[in-house]
Amino acid sequence: MLLTLGFRNVHKKAADWLRKTPWNSLFLSLPVESKPFVDAFAQGKIVEKEFWSNYTLLTGLAEPFVNSLRLRFKPVLDCVRDMYGGDRETHCYQDLKSHVEEKKISEKILLLQFRYRATGKLDLQGWRSALLEEIKTLEESWHRSVNRILEEVEEARENIILYGGHLQSTKYLSGPDNEVEIILMEDHWKSPLDILRTILWKHGFDNVSDEKIEPYLKLQKKYLDLIINSKDVDEAHEAWTRIVQKQTMISIS
Repeated sequence: MLLTLGFRNVHKKAADWLRKTPWNSLFLSLPVESKPFVDAFAQGKIVEKEFWSNYTLLTGLAEPFVNSLRLRFKPVLDCVRDMYGGDRETHCYQDLKSHVEEKKISEKILLLQFRYRATGKLDLQGWRSALLEEIKTLEESWHRSVNRILEEVEEARENIILYGGHLQSTKYLSGPDNEVEIILMEDHWKSPLDILRTILWKHGFDNVSDEKIEPYLKLQKKYLDLIINSKDVDEAHEAWTRIVQKQTMISIS
């Protein structure tokens, strides 16, 4: 299982890894209904623009979200095309409803971030509601995805899954007949919002007070400022990582 935690550079490293490593089946976090588009692109029957046009028509998602996914996913999609053939197969493991719901919740959370940045007013209840909805949706979606993956994996073959969720959730893939190896493409410093997500997911919403939530959202505002003022999201995140590492070293010393 390759951990792809949201950034283009990580997807590029995943694609490089796939080019060097033997594999038979590759599972992508795309809707099952998009598999014909993936196959057509891999076979050279459609170009990248047609692929994402079909994806947009299928999901009905807004252009900014499609463009964001396109930029991140391009290295992996190109890899699937370049390595097409032989006994390799590509699968898509999400159901369409869950895929669209996840992206729409992401849009809601993004709007909360921009509203806070624009007004300076922090809607903690709105944040709690959106993050709780996100966690429930992701958990339900992953359980359905796990069932689909376990139905399609083949024994004695190299099955590779691209996954960008909580590490602990991968335990549902393990079993008497399945062994799961986690491969981390690079050390990943989370954004303040992703750290908050992990805390809420691990401890439960009822056990995390507003006083503990608020500092992470304030830090996320600073993180968003850095992203907006940068021409490249990956570079902005790396800049944030350097800031966090420096502050961590200072606090330790």
